[in-house]
This record gives sequence, structure tokens and C-alpha cells, in this order.
Amino acid sequence: MRKEIPQDYQLHLRDLDGSGASAAGSGISARGILLGAVLAFLLNFCDAYATILIRGAYLTLNFSTPAALFILFFVVLIGALVALLRRPLALTQAELATIYIMLLVACCIPGMGFTQFIIPCLVGSTYYATLENNWDVLYNQYIPPWMIPQGENVALYFFEGLPPGEQIPWGAWVTPLSYWYGFFLALSLAMICLMVILRKQWVDREKLAYPLVQVPMEMLQQSEGGLIGAAFFKNKVMWVGFVFSFMLLSFNGLHLYFPSFPAISRASSLSLFYGSVNLDFWFSPPWIGFFYFVNLGISASVWFFYLLTTYQQGLFNFIGLQSAERMDIYSGNAFMAFQGMGSMIVFVLVGLWISRGHLQDVWNKVWGHSEVDDSGEILSYRQAVVGLAAGLVLVWLGLWLAGLPLHLAAMFVFGAMVLFIGLTRVVAEGGIPAMRPPIMTSTFVISGAGASALGASGLVALGFTYGWHAEIRSFVMSSVANGLKMGEVIKASKRRLFWAVVLAIVVSLIGSSYMTLYLAYKYGGINLNPLFFGGGAATYGPKDMAPRIANELGGASWEAWLFMGIGGLIMALLMWARHCFLWWPLHPLGYAISANWKTGHIFCSALVAWFLKLLILKYGGAKQYQNLRPFFLGLILGEIVAAGMWLVVDYITGHIGSFLTQI
Repeated sequence: MRKEIPQDYQLHLRDLDGSGASAAGSGISARGILLGAVLAFLLNFCDAYATILIRGAYLTLNFSTPAALFILFFVVLIGALVALLRRPLALTQAELATIYIMLLVACCIPGMGFTQFIIPCLVGSTYYATLENNWDVLYNQYIPPWMIPQGENVALYFFEGLPPGEQIPWGAWVTPLSYWYGFFLALSLAMICLMVILRKQWVDREKLAYPLVQVPMEMLQQSEGGLIGAAFFKNKVMWVGFVFSFMLLSFNGLHLYFPSFPAISRASSLSLFYGSVNLDFWFSPPWIGFFYFVNLGISASVWFFYLLTTYQQGLFNFIGLQSAERMDIYSGNAFMAFQGMGSMIVFVLVGLWISRGHLQDVWNKVWGHSEVDDSGEILSYRQAVVGLAAGLVLVWLGLWLAGLPLHLAAMFVFGAMVLFIGLTRVVAEGGIPAMRPPIMTSTFVISGAGASALGASGLVALGFTYGWHAEIRSFVMSSVANGLKMGEVIKASKRRLFWAVVLAIVVSLIGSSYMTLYLAYKYGGINLNPLFFGGGAATYGPKDMAPRIANELGGASWEAWLFMGIGGLIMALLMWARHCFLWWPLHPLGYAISANWKTGHIFCSALVAWFLKLLILKYGGAKQYQNLRPFFLGLILGEIVAAGMWLVVDYITGHIGSFLTQI
């Protein structure tokens, strides 16, 4: 009988060899969590300052979370320098992965993610109420007193700044922020637990691509000498893409400081159907880079279905087929929005049905009737299921306390989770760097159940959902999904990672909230970014809901259900075709996001990446595709580093309004 060292022990020896780390070094250390928490706090502290006051590039706006990658870039470089000087002090792969995962989640808290929307939302309707808009009667009287800050001049000083000698009224904010932050933590718990449940299905069974984490995963690769990132940073092809992307953005950065310096326009538009619809062509190197790592069928479907839906909308405009349905601030054409929501519902439900085997294993594991292994997850399946149920119940009760009837609060939770799961799946499989839902869940509930079923208090409660469920271009579920994929780098137990993620959320809430309140009371919100303090987040709720309350409260909309049915039927047929016919070229994912104005920003990048990848595979084969991977990784990283560097320049020079990019 042949004798050999067991494979498990070989892997153990391989971990020890050349890494300069002990076996414990492959796990999640307290040092990594502490450093991740500090960086998460600083990210939120600085990002709030950047978006509110500097108003430069937005680095936490989208699913691509460029701020996390910008910080990781320098952490890895500094770590490599430390490793060269004193190897035992260098951060391990597991520590770097932990830090990056914490930063991913931290990017969901500031900006449109939560704090810079919810905080102005709590005082906006009070400050901006006038006799003309009658918000005090139509909107403010229905707000539970504990849900917003109370006290004389709390809202006035927030928007106009503190007079000399006055202090920030921290006490007035304790009760409302305790409710809203508790609500957000419950929602985050549900999102984390759901991703724990679905991780094995998406990563191991369906093998989704996770294009948004390709750069950090390549960056954290360990060379034969044990130096992390050496192969990545020594790759000349990567630096070609990096320099191209970096310089392209920097030309426009120089133009903002020196207007005589030529700028490079990266956007154009084509009007169709007599100007009733437009095709926007945005040239974005990092978005092209992300789509390079996406399946050709998916990238083709993104641009194909967007063009098809745009033509449909233009045709409706041309023949005068319009809806009288009142829509939310973000949704455009009502028919397209409801069609998109219907397709998203079927997309998610069929996806869960496909996962039924795995979900059955999870359920059996909860009751001890299955031997399925959950030791590689950040929570046991029993903990995840209990956490999911507890989180959803708390969110449901929180909406009821805000004023929604219990059954409609349940309808809202269903609609919101459909959008969260659907968009997360789109990000994980399709590498979509920037997206928003086809419709707000508030409109789904109002049109689906009728404003009369909600009443004025219910409509006002929905108005406050603009503070946490409006754009949702970045949220905890999507970051955790990408983070769990990154967790493959961590070879030891991952159970500490759950607490690292929770800690990142908590310190991020503290950092971004403090800076938001400090800047508002120091400078006055009306002098800061209007997206948050002017006609944006501060007033979205009453702008949408007050006119609805002023009018006669109607019933459910048959148009809404009809077009949701149409969208759902088309999605069902697309998923059936993909399942039954191997030759079917189009992916249903593209249709799920087609009825969306944000798709108009990314479809050109999807088209360019699809065309380039098609040519590379046809004439160069898989080998050439692999050889050019570093170039497209460089395209992504170059613009992110350039955007971050220009924010630093803006801070040093005091320059305001240098908006260069939203990656």
C-alpha cells in the first residue's frame, strides 16, 4: 500500500510554508478586526465630510464601493513595505480580507445608504413647512412625536447653523436616532442572516462570478515568497490599464482647477421618438472593467433589454399611452416601473425555488435532521434562520409603530426584501456596479393596496422610508454577499466575521452621524449639499406624500397590477427559455433591470465590454482572455485611486464642487 501524507496535513504545511504566519495567522485576528473598525469609522467620518461639504467624487454611492478599494490599495502597499522590513508584523491574508469586508459594509452607511438621508429627513418637513405647502396640516401632524427630534429651534439651527454660544442639541436626537438606528440594525441583521443562508447556493452550487470583488481578490493573492500583492503590483499589463484610467479622470480634474486645460467629455445622448426618450452613452473605464468579468450572455442582455424597453417606452409616448398614476420621486414612466417590479418579483421567487434543495437542507439543519456542513459560514444555519426571522419581525413591528397597518407593513417588508434580494443577485451574478430599484416599495404598496387602506398616518410612515429605502444603490445585503465571497481567503473559522461586520456597522453609524450633525449645525444645512439638505432627502417624503393626502385617497390601481403581471409573465417565460434551451442567448437578469433609468448609465459600458470580450475570446481564446485580465483590473483601480486622490487635493486646497465621477 502506498504511503503518503494526508491531504489535509499537506494543506496545513502549505499554509505554514512561505507565509510567515502560524496556523492561527490564517484566521480572523483581533488585530484585523480592530484595524478594520478604525478604518470603517474613518471612512464614514471622512466620507460624510467629503459628500456634504467638499462635494467631490462620491466613493460610497454605488455597489462598487470604491472607497473600500481605495483604502485597501494603500493598506496592501503599506503592508508589503512592512513585510519587507519586518515580516512578522505584516498583516496576513485573512486580516486584510477581514478589513476589506468591514470596509465593504461600512460603505453602505453614509451618503444615500442611510445616515445622510435619514438625518435630514427627520427635520426637513418641519423646517420647510410653509403656509403654501401646508405640510404642518397635511404631513407633520401625523408624525409620532418620538420619531423626530423635538425642541425649540432644533430644526431651525440644523438648517441655518448655530448662533454664537449655542451648543448642538444632542439630547433632542437621542430618542429618534435610537429608534431609527435600532430599526436599521434589525434590517441589517436580517440581510446578513439571509446572505449566510444563500451563500453556499450562490457560491458553491451556482458558482456566481462576483465580478465586483475580482480586484481585491487578485490584490490579496500571495506570491511564492509570501509577499501579499506582489504579483498584482508587478504586473505591467495592470499598470497600463491603471495609468489610462487614472490619467483620463485626472485630465478632467485639472480642468476643474484650471479651466483653460482641456476637458474630456465622457457622456453623450441620443434623442429618440421626437425627444420623448433618450439613450445616454457614458464612457466609464471602471464599469467596462467590471463587465469584462461578466458572462457574455449577461452583458449582452443588459444592453439588449435596455434598448428594447427604451423602445417600448418611446412607442408608448408616441402613441400617447400614459398613466395617470402618481409615482414616487425616483420612478419614471409608471407602466415601465410596475413592469420592472413584476419582473423582479418573479426573478426573485423563481430564484428561491431553484434554491429549494439547499433551503431544505438549511431547514433540516436547523432542526438537527441534516448532516449538511455549516462550519464554513459566519453563523450556523440555526443562528441565521433565527436571526432572519427576528430581524424581519422587528422591521415589521417598526413599520407598524411608525404608522403602517400591520398587514400593509407585511406587504412592505415583502416588497422591500424582493428588491434587496433581486438587486443583490444582480450584483453578485451580473457585476452591476450601479443600479437602483425599478420602483420604490412605498409606491408598490400605495398602488397595490390603495392609499385609502393606508390612511394619512400610513402615507406619512411611507414618507419616512425615503430615509432608508429610496435610492438603495448600496445596502448591507449586497456588501455582505460580496464580503462572503471574499471570505474564501480566510481558511480558518469565520465565525468572528459576523461580529466584525456588526462592529463595522455600529462604528460607521457613529462616525457618519457625528460628522453629519456637526457640519449641519456648524455651517447650516442650507449651505451644504442640496442632495441631502435642500430639495433632496430632507423633503422627498412630504413632497411625495402630502399631495396624496390632500387628494381623495383612492383604492388599488388595476394598471399597476396589470403591468406587474405583464412584467412577471415575461420574466417567467425568459427564465423558462433559459432553463429549457441551451442555445438561448439572453439572460433574464438583463430584463430584471431594464425598466430603470440607472441602466441607461451603464448599458454603454456593458456593450463595450461585451464587444471587446467577444473579440478577445474569438481571436485570442481563453489564454488571451486571461492575459488581459490585469488590464481591466487596472481600469477599475486606476479611476478609483484617481478619484480618491482628487478628493484629498480638494480637501487640502478647499476646492468645492469638483464632481468628477460616480464609480
